[in-house]
Amino acid sequence: MQVFLQTFINSLQNIALYSMATIGIVLIFRTSITTNFAQGMMGTFSAFFTANFVLYHGMPFWAGITIGALIAFCFGYLIDAGIIRHGREVNASGRQMITMGLMMIFYAIMPAMFVSITTRTPNLPKFSYTNLEFSFLGQELYITEHALICLVIAVIGLSILFFLLKWTKWGMGLRATASNEVVAQMMGINTKFITGVTWGIAGLFVAVAASSTAMSLNAGMMGTVQIYGFLACVLGGLSSFGAPIAGCVLIPLFLNYSAVFSPKWAGLISFILIMLIILVRPNGLFGKKLVKKV
Repeated sequence: MQVFLQTFINSLQNIALYSMATIGIVLIFRTSITTNFAQGMMGTFSAFFTANFVLYHGMPFWAGITIGALIAFCFGYLIDAGIIRHGREVNASGRQMITMGLMMIFYAIMPAMFVSITTRTPNLPKFSYTNLEFSFLGQELYITEHALICLVIAVIGLSILFFLLKWTKWGMGLRATASNEVVAQMMGINTKFITGVTWGIAGLFVAVAASSTAMSLNAGMMGTVQIYGFLACVLGGLSSFGAPIAGCVLIPLFLNYSAVFSPKWAGLISFILIMLIILVRPNGLFGKKLVKKV
């Protein structure tokens, strides 16, 4: 029982990080009809800014991560306004190639912009280095305060986002744009503003995720997170904004519980389980089969 509970608790930080990274992929896919392969690099780029402010300018971590997230929001908006918006007539594969080009641009400019960081590859700081011990069901358990803060940030951030999507005029416009951009424009919705803000929000969430990883800072640090984000979208389904979050919960649990039984084969076991679920539910756990009338 203690191992089962502690493994679940150890998964919470990754659940939070994957959820924040994945929601951006979902937002962009639903509104811009493209798979953003540069999502991870957007987060890494902002994490470099955060590390620069915190490690070399003495800024508090919470302030550095806030500025890094705001920078990522601005970059996201500018990417849509300056690049993606002008590729609307390009087919889906072409738009994906554009995001891959953006990924390579970010990868190339980071070493030039942040020489002191790339030559030292420091670890990103944490919100806290304290372990919190507690008892539950008669078992002695612990959670790092950093993981707890990451979880709280993810829950609050996603709750605010889903509230805005459901109950605000901007959210209605975003849902209309995701459903049919042409019809949304005919109804007077400023879809350019909607997609720009969507890219900005995607950048903001992945920036917080990247800066909260507390791992060694390098250009490829978010590669695995992005892969799991795409996998979570397939596992949960892309028919709604919230469905991929289920995949973000399941993937870390599969990986960590598999590691308890077989550390060597944890990845293989997890991917087999995910593959079996997708075979049974090809549209995702909460996905719906789209039927077009002709």
